[in-house]
Amino acid sequence: MKYRYCSVLPVNQHTTYSYIADFDIQVHAFVEIPFGPHDSLTQGVVMAVTECTAKEAPFPVEKTKHITREITKEEFFKHLRSNSTSPSSDRIEEELAEVEIFLAEDDYDGMMQWADQHFDCLDCPPLMEKVLECYERCVEQNNPEAALSLGSMYYNGTFVQRDYKKAAALYEIAAKAGDSQALTNLGYCYFYGRHQEVDYAKAMQYFMLGALLYNDANCLYKLGDMYNSGLFVPKNVIYGFKLYERAFHAIKNEEEDSAIGADIRFRIGKAVLHGEGINKDIPLAFDLLSHALSGFYARRKTDPFVGSLIEKTKALIIEAEEKMDQEII
Repeated sequence: MKYRYCSVLPVNQHTTYSYIADFDIQVHAFVEIPFGPHDSLTQGVVMAVTECTAKEAPFPVEKTKHITREITKEEFFKHLRSNSTSPSSDRIEEELAEVEIFLAEDDYDGMMQWADQHFDCLDCPPLMEKVLECYERCVEQNNPEAALSLGSMYYNGTFVQRDYKKAAALYEIAAKAGDSQALTNLGYCYFYGRHQEVDYAKAMQYFMLGALLYNDANCLYKLGDMYNSGLFVPKNVIYGFKLYERAFHAIKNEEEDSAIGADIRFRIGKAVLHGEGINKDIPLAFDLLSHALSGFYARRKTDPFVGSLIEKTKALIIEAEEKMDQEII
């Protein structure tokens, strides 16, 4: 049986929450939801819809709240205006008037700056519509930053229907301009077959460019995956482990660590637990896997695919605990 999991952004929140829809629903639908410890009814916007089995679900099905009903645009905006902490209608009109000037005057720098400043206004569709328009206008001028931002919107289904083909085409524009994040994103598209059939040769090409040109941690650990599994290249777990280590040391800041640090620690922890490409070190494996698990839990609300990683990490931690207990005995 499949469940329709929706990422919903409640009014006045900056984090999406997972809900189950018991009816057909589209991205950007306005909905009524139970929210908070007392399940008070509030309203929100559906940011993404994913069909998955109970095993694939980001949260246990029996513990996930259900969307109460879909509401009209008029109901949503009435609620938005009546909520004192939401942007006032006057403020929204001021913001919209400002961006209309940039659009009318073909001020692409102004458009980019305005769109970047309002990118997180997910609970205000009128502003997000203009964010989308600004990026689209700038992409027409081959602006790589706009292409990357718009590509990410289509890849993640942020305020638009998820479309991997559009995302990949936009990433290509940014990658040709030498954008490191675009190289990484394109590698993922080909590695997982997002917009076409899986193409490990293409994935290797983009991950290599990101690793060689920018020492990109994400590209390095994905290259490690390819060598560790023998994808397009001869299997070499020793070199794969070295790439995982390089990726760990290439993490540039706390933000990047929170994004991919758990994935890298998971791989290194698994390797030192089983002695894959490196000598076994059970206590180190336990420590790395525990940190990875914490990082994966932090992503549960935004990453619908992290559930399987959580289960795999838990199983490896139990294995590490059992091995340490045996050593003590």
